[in-house]
Amino acid sequence: MRTRDALVSILTVGLVLMTGLTQAAELSLSAEPPGNLFAFGKPVAVTVQGKDVTELAWTCTDYWETETGKGTATLEDGKGTIALGDLPRGYYELVCTAPGASATLPFAVVTDHSATDPPSTRLNVDGATAWLSRVEDLDELAKILRLCGIGWVRERFAWGAHERERGQAEYEYKGRDYDRVAHAYNNQGVRVYQIFHDTPGWTHAGKTGTRNPEDLRDVYAFTKRVAEHYDGFVQAWEVWNEPDIGFWPDLGDTFAGVQKAAYLGFKAGDPNLPVLMGSFCRGYSDFDENLFETGVQDYFDIFNWHIYAGPNAYPGVLARYLEMLERYGCEDRPVWLTEAGVRLQATEPDGELSAESERKQAEFVGPSFAYSLAGGTDRHFFFVYPYYLERGIQFGSLRKDLSPRPGFIAIAAAVDILGEATYLGRYDFGDDPTGARGLAFNSGQQKVLVTWAREEGTVEIETGAERVELADLLGRRSSKAAPGGKLSLEIGPSPQYVIGLGDSALGRLTGDVRERGRLPQNSPCPLVIRGQAQVTELLKNNNCYLIGTDPFTYAVEVCNLSETEPAKGSIRVEAPDRWIAEPGQAPVELEPMGRAVIEFTLTGAVARTATHKVWVRGDFGDLKPGPSVSYFRFDVSKVTPAEVLDLGLDDPDKWEKNINNNGEMEVNGIDEGGVSFVAKFVREGDRWCYPRTSFDPVQDWSGYDGISLEYRTEGDDAIFVRTQAIEEGGSSYLGELGRASDEWRHAALLFSDLHWGSWSGKDANGKLDLDKISSLMVGLNSDKDEVTLQVRKIELFKLE
Repeated sequence: MRTRDALVSILTVGLVLMTGLTQAAELSLSAEPPGNLFAFGKPVAVTVQGKDVTELAWTCTDYWETETGKGTATLEDGKGTIALGDLPRGYYELVCTAPGASATLPFAVVTDHSATDPPSTRLNVDGATAWLSRVEDLDELAKILRLCGIGWVRERFAWGAHERERGQAEYEYKGRDYDRVAHAYNNQGVRVYQIFHDTPGWTHAGKTGTRNPEDLRDVYAFTKRVAEHYDGFVQAWEVWNEPDIGFWPDLGDTFAGVQKAAYLGFKAGDPNLPVLMGSFCRGYSDFDENLFETGVQDYFDIFNWHIYAGPNAYPGVLARYLEMLERYGCEDRPVWLTEAGVRLQATEPDGELSAESERKQAEFVGPSFAYSLAGGTDRHFFFVYPYYLERGIQFGSLRKDLSPRPGFIAIAAAVDILGEATYLGRYDFGDDPTGARGLAFNSGQQKVLVTWAREEGTVEIETGAERVELADLLGRRSSKAAPGGKLSLEIGPSPQYVIGLGDSALGRLTGDVRERGRLPQNSPCPLVIRGQAQVTELLKNNNCYLIGTDPFTYAVEVCNLSETEPAKGSIRVEAPDRWIAEPGQAPVELEPMGRAVIEFTLTGAVARTATHKVWVRGDFGDLKPGPSVSYFRFDVSKVTPAEVLDLGLDDPDKWEKNINNNGEMEVNGIDEGGVSFVAKFVREGDRWCYPRTSFDPVQDWSGYDGISLEYRTEGDDAIFVRTQAIEEGGSSYLGELGRASDEWRHAALLFSDLHWGSWSGKDANGKLDLDKISSLMVGLNSDKDEVTLQVRKIELFKLE
């Protein structure tokens, strides 16, 4: 087994002789076990190698910065061993110093699960090691998971690299060896779950700003091929990462077709392969609803979501998803939370975390796992397993050299202690001043309470047992008496595990417990219908195409993804009231694996504020394909409103200066009408400028649908111009008017598209009170030293 130098720091003796520099003393430390993870109950020994070093001093400290040992060691022929003996479970750092040199080795002691294959655990890691790790590290990464008993790893696969030309499959490209990944983990009994979220350029040739394959048969062929290739080596597949945001630049109507075609392809390659829904990450949205309106529930086995928020937010976010699943009759599906991590700023050299940030990561793990399962998740994946630096944020639970952060040891401890992790309920602490939290689980062997608190303090826990075992967040255990079945526990933000609760303790548990999900017996139709508007503008966040009142083309793709049976029938377009669809219906006849594209012309009615839906349904006899559903909204900047109200704000005297304290601003009139705001930033920092106009008395805008204006900018062509409406209580509601423009641009924004700004304080009723508008701001954020914004013709408008 290979060894590795860890965090070596070399101090150079800076004596300059006539013949040059003296040789520098060097020290390096290495450990035999993978990841520097020693098995609990076995002695810990570290190898030391030194150049020009014969004797050194060493000190070992634990996670709590408590010294666990110290001494000296002698090196013979530049090599020696430091025997640390048996150590409790936990995270440690060994520091060695000698004249002119020092070295530090992070290591840990964990429960050894390597004697048996990891179970299909509920607590797992998102690895992405195919993309984030070196091929030569894969075996060691797999052994680490095996040692800790982690049963699943989430991976990544690039379709674009796999099939750079149609039909020419490659499984290794530019250092990414997907076969090696699958075999390395399977050799250790760790299950691999793969995901793709890209497409080769040839699938949408000539189109930019999209990843949407033009022909769904290409999706089917790809997914069938990889399912066959990895049969027995990849135990689940996910169709796309976070399609509800920019990873899928298009809308739900097009992604629904991809999900369906991929599901059919995976099942054609391996009928028993579980297929996950594309992972949702925004919380419930129109994108999600859109997919289920198309019948996507017949085309996934496992619901899939992501979250990057405080763990206490998990149950509420998942509850909205579960409500949607219930509406569409699939609430009993397994639910996997496949990305949940904590964003930590990498403030140390080489993208590393400070000790304080590493502590935050470790303290995040227990509540994250516990709240996830309590909310109803069946399987949870921590993001992310290896070192991963993303725009200055470090997510990895391992360092570059594969040594563990305390966060990874927290993961190993949770997996070891919680076992099967069957959720039992929330422990009721009553009105406790510490803000104590406790979530109870059955590990399969004993009952465990995961507990922590907002503030340091002492709580009393009814244990139902005279003695329990306590474990800290990294798994270090101790026995604790609980006289009369009551435990006095010092508690704080650092999670702890109370192990061995008796049955009587269950009486203090409250809350609903969701039953574990079950894989469905789907019968998906091989016919896939997918409509797509041929328009240039869309609102991704609102999941809708942006249109005017002119006619536009709406293309409907129909694919028969049966390899044996033809299909014959018709499709019809169901347009909103007062819209025109030409033709309204079209015949379709398809051979096995056949495809047709029918173009319809749609004309919208008089503009309204609502979201409009176009449905495409198929009539194919015994075959019952799901519909396609597309969302539309009118671009209010391009339609003539029924009524307008000029707010009279072209006068510079109506505006107050409002710029952050690292800048200065001027307010002037302009000859062609309107107001000019010049922002000059004199120091680094957050740079914003939002001039304000106040209304006394407050104004009532409830009779109007939105606000419009004309604007132009100078000095920064990358910014967005925004407006904020502030209600009488001070709460601010923000919306984007559009990108910077050096020509006058007309912009319009519906009040319904404004969203609350958290900087303005909590709004009691959670909505903008249009009848109590106290002020209006128009402005921008910029990283330039000087920028000019000009505005004019600020009006309220009303549509039909």
